[in-house]
Formats: sequence, C-alpha cells, structure tokens
Amino acid sequence: MPAELILALVALVLVLAALAFVMGLWTGQRRLHGRMDELHGSVTSLKGDVGTLPDRMAALTGQVQALDGQVSEIAEAPLVSRALEHPRRIALVLNPSKAGADTVRRKVAAAVQEAGLPELAVYETTVEDPGRQMARDAVADGADVVLTAGGDGTVRSVAEELAGTDATLGVIPLGTGNLLARNLRLPIDNLEACINTAIHGTRRDIDTIDLRAETTDGTTLRHTFLVIAGAGIDAEVMGDTRDDLKVKAGWLAYGEAGMRHLPGHRKEISISIDGGAPQRRKVRSVMIANCGELTAGVDFVPEARFDDGLLDVVMLSPRHVGDWIRIAAKTLTKSRGAIPVMETHQATRCRVVLHEPMIAQLDGDAIGELRSFDARVRPDTLRIQVPASDVPDSAAAPVMKPESVPEQHA
Repeated sequence: MPAELILALVALVLVLAALAFVMGLWTGQRRLHGRMDELHGSVTSLKGDVGTLPDRMAALTGQVQALDGQVSEIAEAPLVSRALEHPRRIALVLNPSKAGADTVRRKVAAAVQEAGLPELAVYETTVEDPGRQMARDAVADGADVVLTAGGDGTVRSVAEELAGTDATLGVIPLGTGNLLARNLRLPIDNLEACINTAIHGTRRDIDTIDLRAETTDGTTLRHTFLVIAGAGIDAEVMGDTRDDLKVKAGWLAYGEAGMRHLPGHRKEISISIDGGAPQRRKVRSVMIANCGELTAGVDFVPEARFDDGLLDVVMLSPRHVGDWIRIAAKTLTKSRGAIPVMETHQATRCRVVLHEPMIAQLDGDAIGELRSFDARVRPDTLRIQVPASDVPDSAAAPVMKPESVPEQHA
C-alpha cells in the first residue's frame, strides 16, 4: 500500500478522533451548563426558603407556645392535677368493731384498684390500741395516704401519728359523733362520697393541738387532738353516754346523758393564757377547741378555725337552769355576743390548773381525772383530704355547696 494512502488514512482517523473529542467536549459543556442552570435554580430556591425561615420559625414557636399553654391548662385542671400527684400507695386503718367495717374494707379496696394503685394495705385496730401503731406501720410500709375508718378515737389516734409527717390523712367516718368529719364538711351520710374524698379529695393543711396533762395519780399524759378537749361536764357526758343508746339513737344519746349531768356545782380552776398571769374562775367546764362544730350541726365555738394557728378557750360557769338556757340560746342562734356565763379566749397556749380533780376528754374520748393540763397549738401540721369543691363536674370527688366549704384562713 502506498505510503501516501496510509498517511491519508491516519490523517482521517486523527480528524475523526478530533471531531469525536470536540463533539464530546461540546456535549459535556452543554450538559454542564444545564446542570449549572439547575444548580443555580436550586440555589435561588434555597435562598428563598432561607429568607422565609425566620417567619416559619416564628410561626412554629407560636404553635409550640400555644401547645405548651394548653398542656399546662390541662395539667393544672383539678382532676388531672390530682391524678398527676396521685399517692403512690394507700393504706386503711380500720376499726373492725364498727358497723359497716367490712363494707368499707371492700369498697375502699375496689376504689383503690379502680384508680390503678397498688393493692390496698389494711391495718386493723385493737381494743388496746385504737390506731397509733397501725398508723406508724402504714407509714413505715410506704403509705402516702392513710385512710382511717372508725370513730373519733380512731381518727385522733391515727392523726396523732401522722401530724408533722408527709403522709396525708383521709377520714371515713363510722362513729356516732364524727366530730372531725363534721368540721371538714364531709358528707357523713354518703359512704361512697366519703371514700372518694379520702382517695381523690383536695389536700389541706390543718392545725393540731398538743396536750400535756397530769392525772390524779401523778402520771403525765401526752396526746394530740384535732377538735376539742375539755374537763368538766363535757367529759362527764362523753364518758357516761350509753353505748346501747348510741347504737339506737345516734348523737341524740349525748343529749340524754347531758340531761342527767346538768345538775352539779362549779369547781375552781386557775387558767393562764399565752403565759400570762393565772386567773381564777369557777366553772362547770373548761374546753380547748381547734374547731367548733359539734353533733347535730351545733356550732359551739363559731370563732374556732382549724387552720388559723390559734386555739379557742371556752369556760362555762352556769349556776342554775336559767344560765344553761342562756348558753343554749347563744349556741343555737350562733350569736357572737358575750354572756357572763360563757367566757371565750383565743391563744396559742393555755395552761389550766384544776383545784379539784375533773374528768377530762379528748375529741370525745374520756382520759380520766386530771389535776392540770397544758395545751399548745401546732399550726399546719396535719395534711388531710377534704372535698374537692372546686370540681363541679367531678364524679371522683363529691361536689360541695359553696356555703358548706370550710373557710380558708386568710
């Protein structure tokens, strides 16, 4: 093959290769420009998105804040807040001798299970111990709320152990007087409502009163009470009320005992208020009240409040039936006017020396004859469950009328 033809073929191949290279280069450049245009569009779009980002963030922040407010409102709602703060464990201190004790045990266990709480722990009182050791055991076993089902003696004994602790007391009244339950405005005729209040009610701090007393045999007694303690005719009536009549007539049995003890003579005492000089009085009864409502809705000491940091001293000094009528009229009409035969004082401490021994009582339970006693208030030392009056649509806690809600201390 001639050399010229070979050179021509080589030249042709080189030309074709160069054309292919140029074409490839041109095509790649076109594609690159297309990709660059696409990238430029994406960057422009991204710049637009970045420009709107502050507004979008502001809108999202507003939505988050609105949602946080809604969650806060829900969490602060009475029923929900109580659910979020629900006690970890509930115990029941039960007086098995009271009528309806088995029913209470069953209904409380069912209510605790329905609330999704651990199994109810039950501690039964005995004749020797109306509830103090049982309350100690319940707290030691981890109870956050200790329910007490029994009379005023059981309530007082359990409260004596819970005062000053973080545990909360719930009251299920099964007694005759049910003094604390009345002052708390519990629906004492509605067992289910009382159970619901004891489990789901609103927590409230109330005062307790410590009492140190000297008996006629020289023994020193130390107790805590919640409602009223006294020496004289009130203790005589409490100690002499017939049990069989209480079963048949309820609180009316106290009236029968009161009529029997109405005759009598006044006894001399010396009383010191808040460390002041002792004053002599002749009385039929001297009482220290933390709250003032007694049975049958009688507001015996209208000024008494169990969250005011004060105790109320009441001295009765009637000499005849006419004086008793004056005391009864003042009490029943809830008059705040003073009468000579019913002297009242408010204080934080009171000491009484009985020149003649007098029978005494604590929240309705007789504690024997005393020669002297010293009472001091302990403000806000007991947490207790009260009706959730601020939840009108609550099925879990009973609705209370505004006029029946315990007054809050300003």
